[in-house]
Amino acid sequence: MEVQVSPVTGEAFPKPIPRGALDSYFSISERGSTTATEVLAGVSTFLALSYIFVVNPAILSQAGIPTSMSLFATITISALATILMGVWAKLPFAVSTGLEINGYVAFVVIGAMGFTWQQALGMVFWSGVLMVIVTLASIREKVIDSIPDALKIGLSFSVGMFLVLIAMKLSGLFVYEGLILSGFGSLVSPAAICLYVGLAAILLLERFRVLGSVLISIIGVTVLYHVLASRGIAGFTPAAASSTPAMSKEMFSGIGALSPAVLLDPRALSVILVLFIIDFYGSVAKLIGLTLRTTLMASGKLPGREKALLVDGGGTAAASLLGTTSVVAFVESAVGIGAGGRTGLSALVCGVLMALCFLAMPFIYLIPVGATLGALVYVGFRLCPAYDQWKPMAPIDKLTLISMPLITIATFSLDKAMVVGFVLAALSAVFKKQRVNPYLAGSAALLVVSMVLQASF
Repeated sequence: MEVQVSPVTGEAFPKPIPRGALDSYFSISERGSTTATEVLAGVSTFLALSYIFVVNPAILSQAGIPTSMSLFATITISALATILMGVWAKLPFAVSTGLEINGYVAFVVIGAMGFTWQQALGMVFWSGVLMVIVTLASIREKVIDSIPDALKIGLSFSVGMFLVLIAMKLSGLFVYEGLILSGFGSLVSPAAICLYVGLAAILLLERFRVLGSVLISIIGVTVLYHVLASRGIAGFTPAAASSTPAMSKEMFSGIGALSPAVLLDPRALSVILVLFIIDFYGSVAKLIGLTLRTTLMASGKLPGREKALLVDGGGTAAASLLGTTSVVAFVESAVGIGAGGRTGLSALVCGVLMALCFLAMPFIYLIPVGATLGALVYVGFRLCPAYDQWKPMAPIDKLTLISMPLITIATFSLDKAMVVGFVLAALSAVFKKQRVNPYLAGSAALLVVSMVLQASF
């Protein structure tokens, strides 16, 4: 600790932290934000993704993984990785267990292929190690640099549509059979009503430039939901705090329970490749898609991206050691970014709130999923490209831009949209008689391989 000495008495006392030290460390003013905005953004992101602490253990329990174990692991790794993302990478991304991966592990790797959950965690571990290796070798950064502008815009568009789809699916407006859109649901379900009210509230608050509009909307819809539930309105039935899994020794049973020796099983290699590719390119899509139209990308390159990618890969390996599946940069980070978050301070706030979930879990269970849906739709549409970005594109680039979000909507996934996007981007270079970047071509080939492997299981 630095000290200063009184010139009168000679007494030494702690030197006060200069005003603006927080601003200086996180480059808050430099990125066009304020401390208050960052704090509100962090809280908004936390509320938007807090459902993962309910949903992830529920999904993994279908494969025989103890609920309390995966709950402990999910909260712990989410908090640690998100705080590290904020303090080290200094970026506004929340990190948690990805729904695109835990379902694959639970229902395909364990359910269909017959691996034990300990073996499945071993495969998650090796996919994380592989991601750390390719990140340290700067391969992931070279892949990002190989992506042409049209594909970057397409990734942003696809991430935006994925956010909207999450809201549409959770509200019941869209009905999916597995991952395929099969029809439309009720327009007046409780979740749908929450979506309408939340979205309208955000638009109204934004119209009057009210700070924290997204956070105010989420809190307001939560209060409205409970008021309607207390009056016995049909369908409004918030979860009881008593439904929270109890603290027990079983929570720690996943620590070190993975089976690294699964690497010796030939069947495991294809699974590790799929886990690696989904996480590898999913993180690339989110880092680009969530920041493309912000001050973070003003120089054309995301600052701290290598550190962010290391947090992603290292976090996945650590998650398996604790007892849960791969972690990813969460797409709901868009809620905080949409609320103005531009620095690691918002991630730090979100990570601290995650850590407090061990104490506040009963309150988290009282936040209805519907309270966040309006925010997801609002932020999703903000990621859509503007007309001036679309107009100068070549026909094949416009095809890329249109096809990626349409495939996202049809399949409820980002990886299939990325397959089409990367393939079309490579073909675009060929049609324009340009040199095809080897990392772009290699990415397209790997994504095709991943899709074939997933289809074969």
